[in-house]
Amino acid sequence: MDYMINKEKSCGCVIVKEDKVLLISSKDDDGKVFYGFPKGHQEQNEDNIKTALRETKEEVGLDVRIIDKIPIKTGHFVHNGTAWKDIYFFLAKPVSSRIKRQEGEVEEVIWVTFGEAEEYLNKMGYYKDVWREAFARLKNIR
Repeated sequence: MDYMINKEKSCGCVIVKEDKVLLISSKDDDGKVFYGFPKGHQEQNEDNIKTALRETKEEVGLDVRIIDKIPIKTGHFVHNGTAWKDIYFFLAKPVSSRIKRQEGEVEEVIWVTFGEAEEYLNKMGYYKDVWREAFARLKNIR
């Protein structure tokens, strides 16, 4: 028997400057706060990078420059396991500095040191994995 699973796709950015990374906080379905990176659903006729740039601008108000065009890919089940979401993150640096969080979507926008990042990313395991990959890549880009 073949099972069809619904698929979704989101793209976002891991934004770094100097020795800091930008994190956003949101609330999960139970109202608990968790930290992650700006991301959102891909719209029709958008490629992954365009989605990542648009969603970053919408969620945190920053214009960014992608510094590694090879995405860090992750994914997880959503909607009580009825759909799979592929998520593509791109390493980026800010080209603007004024942060404006998206009301109703983003609770807080913070810059944390590279060393602090994993402490904040403990609720959603895949964000920690994405950060570890991003941090490893940064060593080759800087």
